[in-house]
Amino acid sequence: MSFFIDRFNRRKSPLALAAFGAALLDLAVFGLLYAFLAKPLYDTISLGSTAATVVVHALIIAVLGTVICCLLFLLKDKRVAPYGFLGLAVLLLVFYAVAFLLEEDARPLMLYLITLYGLAPVLVGNAVAWPIYLKIKRANPALNHRKTIAEELREAVEKENAGKAARPESKDTRHSAPEPSEPESAATVEEAMFGLQADRSPFASRSAQEEAMLLYEDDEDEEARDD
Repeated sequence: MSFFIDRFNRRKSPLALAAFGAALLDLAVFGLLYAFLAKPLYDTISLGSTAATVVVHALIIAVLGTVICCLLFLLKDKRVAPYGFLGLAVLLLVFYAVAFLLEEDARPLMLYLITLYGLAPVLVGNAVAWPIYLKIKRANPALNHRKTIAEELREAVEKENAGKAARPESKDTRHSAPEPSEPESAATVEEAMFGLQADRSPFASRSAQEEAMLLYEDDEDEEARDD
């Protein structure tokens, strides 16, 4: 559990993964801007010095890319945007390290390309994103408070209860199952013998012995009349 929860009983934020993804996104944005704007800028803006022209073009693309990448401040976690530019700086250092591992003939050209296309976005991006983040952080002190697991669970339960209270109960009884009727009582032995229904015959309350005595008395009366 320590891999997901810190010692203050707070859920660990996957900030490193989010920063790495933001860095890759920033890298893709700046790469596309260089691919689509390099030639139009070269045809439009040309200064007396080649180095100055290259620097101006790099700064223009860096500013445009920073504006686009700062849209990450619209996310709930405001740290993703500045940490993304910080991850972009780490990627730049990795590219420099790889360039130093190349052969001496290819190393100067690779270092020049990395500096030309990577240094301006990293410097401008971090110079813009971090002041914006610090300003947002000062304006919203609640961003500094990280909730514990108990607080998150309590908020989730309160939100679920509020949703249940706001949702009206369904009163549609069209598909309600009908109440089961009481099963009819099976015919008793007396009813089967004498063909009497408990709810229709006046003799339904008599027992079998009483019925036999009545039949016996009827037979004696008939014999007496015959004599």
